[in-house]
Amino acid sequence: MKFTTKLAAGFAATAMLASGAALADSYPSKPIKIMVGFSAGGGTDTTARGFASYMHEAPSMNGMPAYIVNLPGASGQKAAKQVLGEDADGYTLYMINIGTFIAGELAKGDDRPYHIPNDFVNLGCASQLVTSLQVHSSNSAKTMEEFIANAKASGKEITWGTSGAATMHATIGHIFFDSQGIKHKKVPFKGGSKARAALVSQSVEAVFGGVNTLVGFENDIRALASAGNDRDPMAPDLATFKEQGVDGIPFTGLMCLFGKAGIPDEVKADVGAAIEHIAGLKGYQRYMGKNSLASFYTDSASATSAQKAMFDGMGPVVAQIIAGQ
Repeated sequence: MKFTTKLAAGFAATAMLASGAALADSYPSKPIKIMVGFSAGGGTDTTARGFASYMHEAPSMNGMPAYIVNLPGASGQKAAKQVLGEDADGYTLYMINIGTFIAGELAKGDDRPYHIPNDFVNLGCASQLVTSLQVHSSNSAKTMEEFIANAKASGKEITWGTSGAATMHATIGHIFFDSQGIKHKKVPFKGGSKARAALVSQSVEAVFGGVNTLVGFENDIRALASAGNDRDPMAPDLATFKEQGVDGIPFTGLMCLFGKAGIPDEVKADVGAAIEHIAGLKGYQRYMGKNSLASFYTDSASATSAQKAMFDGMGPVVAQIIAGQ
């Protein structure tokens, strides 16, 4: 009897150890770190924080939460390089809109610190970032036409802010001013919230930034138009550049979650399922709506295809900007 009891206890202990090992090997078995390459308060940080707050609710996440680490610098590249320095196990991810991610790489030319298609995997997207031209509420311009006319009549160099030196917003700003023949000086900041603060304090004359950054500052800032082919669904009353007689700039940045290349296929599937689940949650949708950000799901394959198209579209534009500097 004693031997039988001991044998049974031994089997039970072995089973418990095996169960514990299986649990440890399952993904995720600890919290997920999401790196954000910009300061708190901008579109990327706002999306990432909303997304992370619901991560534990996704069935594929085993109840594990996510947390945000802000590491601003070099238009998001500092945080991206941090992700590449971690293991390819899915425990350190990176959120950014593909337009800024691509613009930052292209702006480095041969000195690029990574090549996104080779070094990262796009796991899917849950929102997008739409660029707008913003002025202080005291600015007399109410339309793009008035802004352009006033800028040219002044004969001075227009200072404008943006969330980083080589972001999607910055690229669109360069295209706009250069195509209109307006003398300008870019003032890059480490995030959309800091660029917004500069506009509120009138340290810059305009800002190219996300439409979402106007939320809570409607009495201080006025958006004149949004870039892209279509109106931002979260700001349907804001006309596009093209609608106001300015050549359209069809760059809209899907806000995506990236992992380091080489993460296991099952981890890709689990994170992708979590993105789809969170994008469909009413709580996440309400949160994004309050911050004037859209909520929708784009799967990994579609996001990767959109990423390639943006590489093809932005490449010549960024090359031209670099050549003119």
